Amino acid sequence: MLQKKCDSTMKDKIEKVLIDIEEITNNNKNQKVTLVAVSKKKPASEIFKATKLGIKNFGENYLQESLPKITTLKDEKIIWHFIGKIQSNKCKDIAENFEWVHTLDRLKIAERLNKYVPKGKKLNVLIQINLDDDENKGGIHKEKLDDFLNELRILENLNFKGLMIMPSVKAKENELMLLYKEASLLADKLSLSEKNKIELSMGMSQDFKIALKEGSTIIRIGTGIFGERH
Repeated sequence: MLQKKCDSTMKDKIEKVLIDIEEITNNNKNQKVTLVAVSKKKPASEIFKATKLGIKNFGENYLQESLPKITTLKDEKIIWHFIGKIQSNKCKDIAENFEWVHTLDRLKIAERLNKYVPKGKKLNVLIQINLDDDENKGGIHKEKLDDFLNELRILENLNFKGLMIMPSVKAKENELMLLYKEASLLADKLSLSEKNKIELSMGMSQDFKIALKEGSTIIRIGTGIFGERH
């Protein structure tokens, strides 16, 4: 009985998020949203349940924790996103095991990832932007974005897909709206210069509705799908 209750709870949570996405983006046919289930601190069994409920994209923050889960679930059609801080000595495993990296903010890391991408594979990367000058988190300043992009284009195994935003944990709702609006304008500007649709990874369980209203195309939902982490 407990097992069925747990499954039902996850199903209900996923359905609620999907309904919210549909309602918020209904009037914008160009806003295609990818739901990434953040599975850090959750076992492979929970990820497996989520796949059976239609989730394909999963985000992991910690490499050592994620590798056993990736191995266990190798037969499932999962798209793995690395969404944590990248250490240079972890680049080989990240390049080999993930399809997406959301937190690229240093040329040294980009070069190492590029070096270790397996033959025949392209690693999709998002540049993390620090728009609120929070020194406690990663990300480059927007003034350095053009130079970083020029350096990134030389790395043939990396596929630049867009931007990632991680707001300050202290940000209030009105501050989030302004931050996400600024990020959206930056992405729109990039879409014109790149002549390609720029993905915008922003919004988590507590603020994804705000992010979607401002144009997010990738939301990263953890507790909103799996419940609280212990």
